Amino acid sequence: MGVQRFGCVRFDVDDPNVGGWASVDGQEAYRISSVGNLDNRTLWWTNLSFQAMYSSNLHKTGYIKRTTYLNSWLQGGQDDICEGWGLSRRTHTEQKVTEALSAILARAMRVVRDHYGIDPERNLPIHDNLADELRNAILPEKDPHIGPEVDAALGAAHQYYTYCITPRVPLDEFAMVQFSVPAVRYATEMVGGIVPSDQVEFVHADQLRQVADKVTWVVNQERPTLARVTVSNVHPDYVNVIAFANGAKAGNNRAWVPQPELLLLSKYADVEIDSVFMFGQYEPLAEVCALPRFTTIQSLSPTAEIVASNHWIGLSRENPFRLEPTKPALRAHSPRATWITAIDRFVMFTYALQLHRAGIAVRRYGAGAVTAVVPKHNYRDAYEIATAIGLSGPPTIVDDILVQQELQGYA
Repeated sequence: MGVQRFGCVRFDVDDPNVGGWASVDGQEAYRISSVGNLDNRTLWWTNLSFQAMYSSNLHKTGYIKRTTYLNSWLQGGQDDICEGWGLSRRTHTEQKVTEALSAILARAMRVVRDHYGIDPERNLPIHDNLADELRNAILPEKDPHIGPEVDAALGAAHQYYTYCITPRVPLDEFAMVQFSVPAVRYATEMVGGIVPSDQVEFVHADQLRQVADKVTWVVNQERPTLARVTVSNVHPDYVNVIAFANGAKAGNNRAWVPQPELLLLSKYADVEIDSVFMFGQYEPLAEVCALPRFTTIQSLSPTAEIVASNHWIGLSRENPFRLEPTKPALRAHSPRATWITAIDRFVMFTYALQLHRAGIAVRRYGAGAVTAVVPKHNYRDAYEIATAIGLSGPPTIVDDILVQQELQGYA
């Protein structure tokens, strides 16, 4: 049995045993005293964290989802969506925020039903997040393990974000502001690229000794390549932004890089290559991986942005837990997933570099966004530079700038 409705819950604190606001299908929100008030015919998207769900054993209740269900690539969950769409507490009551988020969930799930064939009324969504739900609908078979050595190389090269080396600043005077590329346009770009096939051969060090310029040879290969590298002498003007391997999986000293990342590194650092995995060919993603069609106006809605972002991010991950129930590090990382994340970081590096050159410190980049370190009382410079290069800022930043200008005028 599935669910008939979609609702949002905003608990007063990160605890399911306290009160909060609840709304179903965007309707008027009402108070609840605890999670026990929630009916099981509704899919509830809560603002509860991973820790709160697991410590209360609530993660085994399939119709209740934690805060990151709609944006699992971020840590803030509902709060990040509120930030991205101007639903902050200073401009909206908690009751109205709950109603808006409930409507967003309901509309997103209807698109999911109509385009992906996921019908929550027949079967309860079983995955931990929407990205995995869509991945399972698009590609229902798990990505295969190619071989121990190739699997290890693909897993080592797979990285979602690059965390930059930022200057030490007083946290009470600076804020982290996320600028992003329009989500539907970016998702179209990510799924419209080419990725490696599963066939692979190993080119060992003895074979490469005959090549005078190994980096140029690898970069110019028509076949996809995954190179084992040593990186040194990063250009001092760009070392903070490139930050090679800063953001790699815990305990992993990255040595493997796919072709797009090698192209980037070779421009700004000394790179030595000692061996290569070479895949059979580049090929487009299967037709089933195409995005839903959104009109220009629809592309500006939170529904379209959420669905589009989850679509491509779902394709860029290791196998979902339901397809391969083991630890993430042990699940198969497909060549597709490793290449998509590499292309994403390559593209977002170009934006991060422009902000860096303009004197704006960058905290991290990836997943279609750049997080900048911005003075709390001077958002304007960062906002104008970011929008000039094609990035969008949170809606509230314009109001912040107007307030700052007004107050500075009286200083």
